[in-house]
Amino acid sequence: MNTQRSSRNLQTEPETENNVGIRHGILKNPTCRELLIGNLCYYILGQILILAFVYNSAKIEVSLGFFIGVAVSAAMVVHMTVSLEQAMCMGERGAYTHVRKTTAIRFAVIFIIFIVIGITGFCNILAALAGIMALKVSAYLQPFTHKVLAKKSTGKGR
Repeated sequence: MNTQRSSRNLQTEPETENNVGIRHGILKNPTCRELLIGNLCYYILGQILILAFVYNSAKIEVSLGFFIGVAVSAAMVVHMTVSLEQAMCMGERGAYTHVRKTTAIRFAVIFIIFIVIGITGFCNILAALAGIMALKVSAYLQPFTHKVLAKKSTGKGR
């Protein structure tokens, strides 16, 4: 009998200590939560700047592109969290293959989204790129958001 778990089986098995519980693991993972909060802060600041500095004729396209980019960034955070949680339940070789496969999937999805935006032109592609950079910015801000959230929840910093 095969003792390796497939990603499909992880979603249907009851939650145990070894099976992290993908549905609930996202909400319990503090790093994922902190990155999503960073994405939200980046989105709010970006939308304020767009409303303040972009000409009226382009505001909707730029704002929509930025929204799509930040939404893709948030989806990438969630996908990375799920992928890493699944990889932690695998052996070394299986985890390596799984992480490479899920990284390729994320890159392919971003590439397809940019192709669709470029062909249709329904939103600003540069704003979408700036929105995807929310992941980078929130990763740099994660120690700060961790410190702030830890202080609020426990009254102490790190």
